[in-house]
Amino acid sequence: MFGSKSKGLFFDLAGDTALLARTTGMTAPFTIEELREVPIGEPAEVAEAVRTFAGVRGNGYASSCCGVYPNGRLAARLAIEGRKLRDEGYLAQHVTETLKIDAATHVLVPVTISDGSDLASLKTPPKEILMCGAPSAELVAHQNRLLEYGLFPERLEIGTIATIGGLMGQLRMVDNKSPLLLLEIGTESTSVFVLTRDGVDITRSVAFGISSMIPLVQKELALKDEESARKLFFSNSFDFTGMGPQLTKRLLRELQASIGFYEVQTGQSINQLCCTLLPSKVGWLQRTLADVLGMTVHAVDTAAWLKSMGIEAAAGVQLNDLPPVWTSLMCLMGDYKGLANEAAA
Repeated sequence: MFGSKSKGLFFDLAGDTALLARTTGMTAPFTIEELREVPIGEPAEVAEAVRTFAGVRGNGYASSCCGVYPNGRLAARLAIEGRKLRDEGYLAQHVTETLKIDAATHVLVPVTISDGSDLASLKTPPKEILMCGAPSAELVAHQNRLLEYGLFPERLEIGTIATIGGLMGQLRMVDNKSPLLLLEIGTESTSVFVLTRDGVDITRSVAFGISSMIPLVQKELALKDEESARKLFFSNSFDFTGMGPQLTKRLLRELQASIGFYEVQTGQSINQLCCTLLPSKVGWLQRTLADVLGMTVHAVDTAAWLKSMGIEAAAGVQLNDLPPVWTSLMCLMGDYKGLANEAAA
């Protein structure tokens, strides 16, 4: 019923594309044997592609580590009253009131903002935490969807959390002390984070996503309807680079306000940008945002970073210069428990 556990499979479900990595194991040290990008279509078609890639016979399931992105996912920095942290019901009520969600309908995990450690391991309660989680119903829906795709998730992670851990690990590997602006540009909204090697400094959400750009494309190019604009936007047959600042004007205004506030408060300049979840065909968006904001695109020697965690690539597997959409899958492979040790050093 299940595929061989001598192999590993990492699966990142980002929008309308699934990213897969077949490895020699699920826990480092291991070797990445092959990478594959699979369009999301009918579940049976996705399942056939997954099983073929993973080497699973018949209608079996591929044991896997899966990264998903529920619409209601949380990775929110939250001020708390540390002395009340262990009071029954305090955190759930505080989350409900502050984040405007029903804590009872969510799976929530509070961790430290510096390294993602469990709060129970701390001797002194913190003043701020990173609240991670998602609506329970959405997580169940993702689990069911993964089963339809022929996957048995031994580990199910919110991809955003893995990405934050991975990028912080990259900054620490090269001792990069500069803040990093991380954007998860989705269909309807954009999640905004400012990360440093020492923790998560800013978390917020902006009600602007890819869908907000489509009417602007239609207007600027005088197309007959939004569907035509959408098809052109994702076709890779038109260079939108010159139009980029106009398409992202609203998002840029929100980002510039957050960046300005951060830089005044901390005295640090944000000079590097990383955009994840972007389809390969709209990779120009990251370059456009970086240019307008006066930043450089975050670059790291992915092969060297993974190797530092005991992960290597087989001959023919190119890890460097991958499109931005692959960032989250690479981060899903790492184990960032060592961040706590580095922070304490």
